[in-house]
Amino acid sequence: MRRFGLVAVLAMTVAGCATAQEAAPAPPSAFDAVDPFIGTAGKGHTFPGAVAPFGMVQLSPDTDFRYFRQSYDWASGYRYDDPTIMGFSHTHFSGTGHSDLGDVLITPISGEMKWDPGDPAQPGSGYRSRYTKASEIADPGYYAVTLTDSGVRAELTAGVRVGLHRYSFPRGEPARVLLDFRPSIYDYPGKVLWSRIRVRPDGVVTGFRETRGWAPGRQLYFAMRFSRPMVGYELQNREENIPYNGFRQPGRGMDDRAQVQGRALEAAFDFGPIAGPLLVKVAVSSVDEEGAIRNLDSEGGDFDFNGVRARTRTAWEQALGAVEIEAAPEMRTSLYTALYHSLIAPSVHGDADGRWRGPDNAVHQSDFTVHSTFSLWDTFRAQHPLLTLVQPDSRNADMVNSLISAQQVSPYGILPVWSFAG
Repeated sequence: MRRFGLVAVLAMTVAGCATAQEAAPAPPSAFDAVDPFIGTAGKGHTFPGAVAPFGMVQLSPDTDFRYFRQSYDWASGYRYDDPTIMGFSHTHFSGTGHSDLGDVLITPISGEMKWDPGDPAQPGSGYRSRYTKASEIADPGYYAVTLTDSGVRAELTAGVRVGLHRYSFPRGEPARVLLDFRPSIYDYPGKVLWSRIRVRPDGVVTGFRETRGWAPGRQLYFAMRFSRPMVGYELQNREENIPYNGFRQPGRGMDDRAQVQGRALEAAFDFGPIAGPLLVKVAVSSVDEEGAIRNLDSEGGDFDFNGVRARTRTAWEQALGAVEIEAAPEMRTSLYTALYHSLIAPSVHGDADGRWRGPDNAVHQSDFTVHSTFSLWDTFRAQHPLLTLVQPDSRNADMVNSLISAQQVSPYGILPVWSFAG
C-alpha cells in the first residue's frame, strides 16, 4: 500500500482548489465524512447497511424485492424514497448494474404475528413496517432505524464474516423474529429450487437455500444464534399452505418437528416479553451449515455488539485513512464516500476454515482468503488499480489468487468476467 505517494498527490491537487481559511475548524475525519446514503436513490444501487471492508456479510435493510423484470432500481434491495422496510437481509451488491442476493431476510415482530410482507401502499397489511428518515442512522459498519409499526429499534453491525442485530422491543410486548426464506432480490416464482430450515438442540438455527437467479444453482447456507433462549418457534412450508397454529415448544432432537424443507419456507421464533434487547448473530457460507457455524464463531462466540461495531469502525478508519485530503466538507464527503464504496467488493467468499465453493460447484481448500463478487467489466479500469495503491499487498494478492484459482477450476477454463458466490 503506497500510502504516502497517493496522499501527497491528492492533497496537493484538491487543496489547491480549496479556499484557504486560517481559522477554519478541523474537518471531520475520513470516517465521519462518509455518507452511506449517497447512491441509495436513483440508479446508484448502493445500500446503507452495515459491512466491514470487503466483508462476506452485507447486512442491510430491504425496502422491496420486486419481480425480476422490475428489479433494476432495487438492485441493492433498498431505495431511499421507499416508505416501508420489509426486513434485513445479509447479502447485497453495491453499485452494480445487475441484481441478485438478498439472502436470509429477518425482521423483528411485536404484537400480531404476520407471515407475508403485505402491500407497501396498505400499511398494516403485512410484516413490513413504516419508518421515518429522522430515525435512520448510517455509518460505515453501523445502521439503525426505528420500525414505526412495531415500535422496535433495530440496530445492525457486521464483522468480516458475521452480521449482528440488536432489537429493542416495546416494554411488555412479545419479542419475535421472523425469518422469511422465500423472497430475494431479482425475484420471481420458482427462483427457490429447494431450501431447509433447522432448529438444532442447542437453539442454533441453520439452513440452506439453492436459487436460480442471475447465478443458476447458487447455494447459500446460514447459521443464526440468539442471545436469549426461545420459548417457542413455528416452522412453515407456505407452498403447502399450512395454517398458523401458534408457537410450539423447542424440540429436543433432530426430528421432523425441528426442521422443514421445501421451496417456500418461513420460521418464527418467540422469546416472550423481555427486558432489554434481543441480539441475533448470523453468518453465511457457500459450503455447508457447519461452515456457517464456524464463521459464526470466527469473530468471538459472544454477542458483543459494541465490540464488533468498534472493531469494524477501526478497520474502516484504517482503510479510509489511506487517502488524506484538504478540501471543503462537500468534497470530502464525496471523495470518502466514493472510497468507501470502492472498498466493499470484491467480498470475502472463503469460510474461516479456508473452504470455498468454486464455479465448478465443488468445494475447495485454500491457504489464502478467497474473494468473489468481481464485477470486472466495471472495475478493471479504475477500481483494481486504485486498490493496488490504497490496500495492503496481501489483500491484492488474495484477489489475484482468487481469480487464478477460479480459472483453474472453471468448467470453461477462463478467468472470471463477472463472478459472485464463487
